[in-house]
Amino acid sequence: MNATGHDAYRAMRFFPSLDGLRCASIVAVIWHHTDNPIAWVPMSRRGFLGVDMFFVLSGFLIVTLILRERGRKGEFSLRGFYARRALRIFPLYYGVILLLTAAFLLKPGSELAPGFLAALPWFFTYTLNWYGKETFFHVAWSLCVEEQFYAVWPPVERFLRGPALLGVLAAALAVNILVNFGAFDDALRELFGIERSSLVFLEAAFTPICLGVLLAHTLHSRRGFDLAARAAGHPWAPAVFTGALVAAMNIPVADIGGPIRLAIHLTMTALLASVVIRERHLLSPLLGLAPIRRIGVVSYGMYLLHHLAMWPLIVLLDRMDVPQRYVLFVPALLATWIAAELSFRYYETPFLKLKERFSG
Repeated sequence: MNATGHDAYRAMRFFPSLDGLRCASIVAVIWHHTDNPIAWVPMSRRGFLGVDMFFVLSGFLIVTLILRERGRKGEFSLRGFYARRALRIFPLYYGVILLLTAAFLLKPGSELAPGFLAALPWFFTYTLNWYGKETFFHVAWSLCVEEQFYAVWPPVERFLRGPALLGVLAAALAVNILVNFGAFDDALRELFGIERSSLVFLEAAFTPICLGVLLAHTLHSRRGFDLAARAAGHPWAPAVFTGALVAAMNIPVADIGGPIRLAIHLTMTALLASVVIRERHLLSPLLGLAPIRRIGVVSYGMYLLHHLAMWPLIVLLDRMDVPQRYVLFVPALLATWIAAELSFRYYETPFLKLKERFSG
């Protein structure tokens, strides 16, 4: 079987390189939140783009699973999909929210407590991305975006096919790009009294998710796969797209919004395509290293737990009068990894085993 053939792609139950991309994404996020900018390296101030990569991955993987289940069974189960997503996402997310709520109620004098407790309705309803205010554990906004994607897009896949579905996807992508380019700034300001800059998810989330969805549909069809393989199926392609992504993230401008961020999202999508079209490629030895893949496996836990893991380290460094810059990153990364491993093995895994009852 051809290593880059459509049949081989459709037969793959697991894409080995994706855990490597998850690892790079979560390391970038932790770097960003340990505040380590390097003046002459613009991308050192843009670790938040790791979240954008997570969105591309999410759109691609969710829709790929839906398309493959429908291909095997003739249809896919919304009930099964939502049960599996709930078992994967809800236990840790709500566990962290409840843990933080208890901590702030027991220590109401904390300067972080009022903002967090005021935002609880938004946390519990997965709508924090619309809250418009910064609060502790604000990273949950990205989980809220994904839940909204899960609520809307699987029913679209369930009830629409062919040109109708692609039309909805194209319209969603076009509207998001126009928002990102500032076409609706005046309307947002006049109708809702908000600035686009206060709702970061408008620029960071829906375009990469839609691009991931588009990639899933493209690669699922034989014709689309063959066209993509010509452009991204060479063993060197992942290295080329990685270089292009690094170059785009290092463009020396204060604001990467609009065309630059779109170029970054398109390059992320091309990179993702290049590592799933061909299992063996130039970067597969690196992305397949055991520690890198393991961090990718527990990256969801690392994302949710990294602020909690960093908290005692920050307090300790402050008491020792040690500057956090550059000193905090490695201990924070290791502490977060350990916390995520413990969570994955002893808390999340029992819920994950229940997913088999709703297997697609």
